[in-house]
Amino acid sequence: MNDIVWLTMRRMRTPLILLILVYTFSVFGMAMIPGQDELGNAVRVTVLDALYFVAILATTIGFGEIPYTFTEAQRLYAYIILFPNVVAWLYSIGTIISLIVDPQFRRVLERARFSRAIRRVSGSYYIVCGFGYTGRMIVTGLLRRNIGAAVLEREESIIHSMALSDRFSHLPALPGDVTDRRLLELAGLDSEISNCRGVIAITNDDHANLTIAITSKLLRPDLPVLARAETRRVVANMASFGTDLTVDPYTIFAERFYLALKSPTKYLVQDWLISVPGSSLRTEIRPPDGRWIVAGVGRFGSRMTAKLDEAEVDYTVIDVHPDRVAARPDSVLGRGTEAATLMQAGVQEAVGIIAGTGDDVDNLSIVMTALELNPDLFVVSRQENPQNDELFDSSGAHLVARRSLIVARRILTVATTPLLKVFLEHLVHQDERFAKTLERRLGAVLDGYSPGIWTIELDGQNAESLHAATREGTRIRLEHLMQNARTQEAEPLPCICLMLERSSLRQFMPDEREELMEGDRLLFAGRGAARQEMLFSLTEPTTLVSLATGRHLPRGAIMRRLARKRAR
Repeated sequence: MNDIVWLTMRRMRTPLILLILVYTFSVFGMAMIPGQDELGNAVRVTVLDALYFVAILATTIGFGEIPYTFTEAQRLYAYIILFPNVVAWLYSIGTIISLIVDPQFRRVLERARFSRAIRRVSGSYYIVCGFGYTGRMIVTGLLRRNIGAAVLEREESIIHSMALSDRFSHLPALPGDVTDRRLLELAGLDSEISNCRGVIAITNDDHANLTIAITSKLLRPDLPVLARAETRRVVANMASFGTDLTVDPYTIFAERFYLALKSPTKYLVQDWLISVPGSSLRTEIRPPDGRWIVAGVGRFGSRMTAKLDEAEVDYTVIDVHPDRVAARPDSVLGRGTEAATLMQAGVQEAVGIIAGTGDDVDNLSIVMTALELNPDLFVVSRQENPQNDELFDSSGAHLVARRSLIVARRILTVATTPLLKVFLEHLVHQDERFAKTLERRLGAVLDGYSPGIWTIELDGQNAESLHAATREGTRIRLEHLMQNARTQEAEPLPCICLMLERSSLRQFMPDEREELMEGDRLLFAGRGAARQEMLFSLTEPTTLVSLATGRHLPRGAIMRRLARKRAR
């Protein structure tokens, strides 16, 4: 607001001074010139009448001569002051209009509105820097989980389009340089009393994301920073100063591809847990054993070949850069879009192909040409532009590396359910029996659709039932929480408990007979209705006690006290 006042006064200083001088001189002269009443007596115009007459004269309203008909001297004076007053008013109005349309003034107004919107945010929110396809997916996921977002975006047109969207129009959003410290401070980064939960840097510029991460860690070291990075140098740089999560989509996809090669069951279960809730469950994918072809070994392809080496899988490289071809024996120089190049690489004898160039059209061409030469190929393709989703879906590729989707999934997982990341890391290092058990238990409750993931912390209001159980001398176990208390007979809820965290102790897929204690954190996967029933059981003091004891307890405190006395 101070910037608005300062800018307004600076631009309006000259017009206001001119207007005041002209108006004061006109009123003073009109009050000093003698007039004449209806009887011919000499009178003087009062200051109030002079103020009124000059106002209607300068604004061209012109109601007439007041309070009496003017003399010739008064009319001559009114004629003289008419033009300076009209010019002064027009000059002032023109300056106001030019100020309103001035880009600098509009930016100041936008910042003031953004700052007010941030102060009015009642719940927790993340500062999201970058609102492209990835940003939209992340913000949509946050809103579905009742977490707000404050958006900073370089492109002004994108911010204006948010105002036309029913989903995003209520969010605080500001266009500008997302690396500017002042914008981050306006978004609530520098205020420890704000409800900011962290910063998400997902622009398509690695250097901008690095700058945002450094600025955020310097201003608020306690806030988590989740950043996107696609080069190894920036990933290492971010890790060096404590960035909480650095998302490299190509590395993530390569690691998941390696998991599919070594353990299709683990890959399948991991895919179920990170999929959009409510989407159809993917069936098991088994990449075949044999020789592969990798077309393009840049940022994406080099990560894929590293995992193929780790899995001890043979492959042939196709690339347009002679130095990359020379560094790998039996490689082929070319794009891979031509049938001759693919034939030279041995596509007819290969079991799979990875189309990993940086051009979507080239990758589609590689996939289509390779499948014509060998329809039995297992196809992995890289996609850069999200607008090509339908094309890649129709291409016949078994796996598609969509970097926007990969980044959005990983950031949403950490931002909304941080325990899930811990569980997924544990899953990767477990044996096949653990993965098979998890697959069987998830399949039994999901009914063909991807699960919702939620965390429940047994504290505050969510510990009411535990307190009531302590007063009743009853122990609450995990199995009691996973029952539907609002049915005639207690039915198991369609969910499974993935993890129980108690202080520094973590139990993965805990036994349902485990006793619950205040302060526990529980990670669940299942259908969304199960979460609502759990929250009801936790906040209703007698529900879990009734399930644990097998006898119905009255809801009122007085009646419960009387029931305890009768029981004794």
